[in-house]
Amino acid sequence: MVKKLKDNIGYITYIRGEMKKSFPDWHEMDAVYENQPNNNFQISFVKDLNKIHFTKDRGLLELSLYYDNNQIQLGYLIYNSILKSIPEQDSKWRLTLCTELIDYYVTFIKKYFIRN
Repeated sequence: MVKKLKDNIGYITYIRGEMKKSFPDWHEMDAVYENQPNNNFQISFVKDLNKIHFTKDRGLLELSLYYDNNQIQLGYLIYNSILKSIPEQDSKWRLTLCTELIDYYVTFIKKYFIRN
């Protein structure tokens, strides 16, 4: 069973903590969550020319990486491997917001930046 938090503030706090632990030299750019349509939020981090956005849209959490303001195309590999890492996720709703998905994204980001 996947772990759900109480509200958007809980998820933002969780993302901040995981990013600070894994990427202490990155800086938070912004966190937008109040008065957002469909109870959405976005939190972003930056280091040099790299940017990371976590975006909740209609209950799904998406990850976007940018280099020099150009979005890096992650393809379907990241999304297909979510089901291997979080077997409890429904294949139709694999981006459903939960702490395990945040953990997966942070691990993916670590591997991505180590490789590049």
